[in-house]
Amino acid sequence: MAKRKKKAPAKKAGALKIYFGIATCLIIIVAMIYAISASSPQKQVEKDDQKTIQKIEKYLDSQKKQAPKVNLGETNQTKEQTKLIIPKFDLNLTQKDINKTEQNRTEYSVFDTIKSSETKKDTNQTEQNQTTKISKNKAVQPVLQKPHFTSSKPKLAIIIDDIAYEHQAREILSLGFKITPSLFPPTSAHPDTPKIANKFDFYMIHLPLEAMFFKKNEPNTLNVGDSAQKIDDRIAFIKKKFSGAIYINNHTGSKFTSNYKSTKMLLESVTNHGMLFVDSLTSNASKVRMLSKEMGYKYVYRDVFIDNDQNVKSALNQIETAVKKAKKNGKAIAIGHPYKSTFEALKIAKNGALKDVELVYLKDIYGLYN
Repeated sequence: MAKRKKKAPAKKAGALKIYFGIATCLIIIVAMIYAISASSPQKQVEKDDQKTIQKIEKYLDSQKKQAPKVNLGETNQTKEQTKLIIPKFDLNLTQKDINKTEQNRTEYSVFDTIKSSETKKDTNQTEQNQTTKISKNKAVQPVLQKPHFTSSKPKLAIIIDDIAYEHQAREILSLGFKITPSLFPPTSAHPDTPKIANKFDFYMIHLPLEAMFFKKNEPNTLNVGDSAQKIDDRIAFIKKKFSGAIYINNHTGSKFTSNYKSTKMLLESVTNHGMLFVDSLTSNASKVRMLSKEMGYKYVYRDVFIDNDQNVKSALNQIETAVKKAKKNGKAIAIGHPYKSTFEALKIAKNGALKDVELVYLKDIYGLYN
C-alpha cells in the first residue's frame, strides 16, 4: 500500500495569524500614543492662555472700578494723572501679555464707543423721522370763514370740471350766477390755466387721477403705486402755480381713489399744503369717505353728475335731481362739464328748477359738511 503524506499541523497556521494580529494592534496603539502626546502640549498651551486672559481681565476690571472718574472740565494733564497704572504682580505674566491684552481691551472699547455713537445717531434720526411723520399726520384742514347766505333756501353748488381754455371761462361767466370752475393744472396742451383762474372770484383745481377704464389720461396723472414724494411734488407744483387755490377735486380717478394707500397719501399731502379735497365720487369703491373719517377730516362729495348724457333734456332732469337732494338735505353738490348742452340746460334751469335753491360757491357749502 502507498503511504499517505502528513498534513501540516493546524496549530502552526493559527499561531501565525495570532502573532500578526498582535503586531497590528501594537502598531495602532503606538500611533495613538504618539498622536495624543503630540497634541497635548498645544491643548495645554491653549488652556494656559485662557487662564492667563481671565486673570488679566479680572485684574483690569478691578483697577477700572478703582480708577477715579474724569470730569468734563479736566485738563489733559489731569487725564494723564488718572490713567490706569498697571503695577507688577505675581500672576506668572509677562509685561508683553499685559500690554497685548490692554491693547485688545482698548480696541474693543473704541469699537463699542463708535457703535454706541452710531446707534445714538440712528435713534435720533428715527425719532426725527417719526416726529416729521407725526407732524404730517397731525396736519389740520384750513379754518373756513362762516359763510354768509342771502336766503334760507337749500344750498346748491354747481362745479364745472375740465376747464382749460379761455372760451370755457367765458361761457361760465356769461351764465350770470355762481358757478365753481375746476381748472386743470397747466400742461403743454393747456398752459394758461393759472392765468384763466384770475378771471374768477372763486375757482378750484381739477386733479387728474388714474381711472379704471379711461385710457386718455391727462399728462402727469397720478397713478396707484406712485410714491408719497411724487404725490407731494405734484401737489406742491399745483400750489405754486395756483397760490390762492384751496379746494381740489379729482378728474377721473376711479382706480386711484379705490386704493386705500394711494388715497391716504394724497389726502395727507393735500392737507399739508393747506388744501381741501372734494370727492368727485367717480367710483362707489372710493376710500375718501373712510379715510376722511379716520383722519378727522370733513368728507365733501359730489351728489349728482349733470351730464353723463350730453343732451339738454337729460341735463335738465339731472339738475332737477340735484335740487331735490338740496331740498332734502339742505345742501347738495352737482358736477357738470363744459359741454354746449350743459350750458344750454343751465340757462334754461336758471328761471326754472334753480329758483328753488340758493346757488353758492363750493367754499360756501363746504363748511356745512361733517
